[in-house]
Amino acid sequence: MNRHLKIAFVVAPFLAIGGYALVDQYQYSRQREQAKALYPLEVVGECRLRPAGGCLLRHPLLTVRLKTTDRRADGALTVRLESDRPLAGGKLGYGRGGEAVPQRSLQRAGDDGQWRVSIAASDLTAADRLDLRMVLVSDGRIFIAEVPARF
Repeated sequence: MNRHLKIAFVVAPFLAIGGYALVDQYQYSRQREQAKALYPLEVVGECRLRPAGGCLLRHPLLTVRLKTTDRRADGALTVRLESDRPLAGGKLGYGRGGEAVPQRSLQRAGDDGQWRVSIAASDLTAADRLDLRMVLVSDGRIFIAEVPARF
C-alpha cells in the first residue's frame, strides 16, 4: 500500500464525521431562520366589518389598513387592504371561534396597490363577529394576523 492510500484511510473518517456535523448545523440554522420568517401583525384598536368600517394592523416593517365598503347587491361584503409597502399576495380566512376557516385568495383591486376579498352574505348573517386570519407576503417576508372583527 502506498503512502497516499494510508493518508486517505486515516483522513476519510474525520472528513465523514466533520461533513455530517457541518450539514446538520447548516440544516438547523436554516430551520431557525424559517421559524423567524413569520412576522405577526398587531391590531391597533377595534376591527369593525360594518360599511365604512375597518381596522389597522401594524408591524415595524408593514402597516395594513382594512376597509370595508357598502355591501353588494348579493349581500356580500368587500374588504379592501391598503398597505404602506407593496404586497405580493396573500390569503384571508374567516370563521367563528374554533370552526374550520374557509380561505380566500386576495385579488388585486387595481394598479394602486390595493387588494380585496369578498365575504359571503351567509357568513355575515350567521354571527355578530368573525375571526379573520390573514397571511400576507411583502418583500419576501410572511406576515400573519388573527383579528377578531365585529359588525
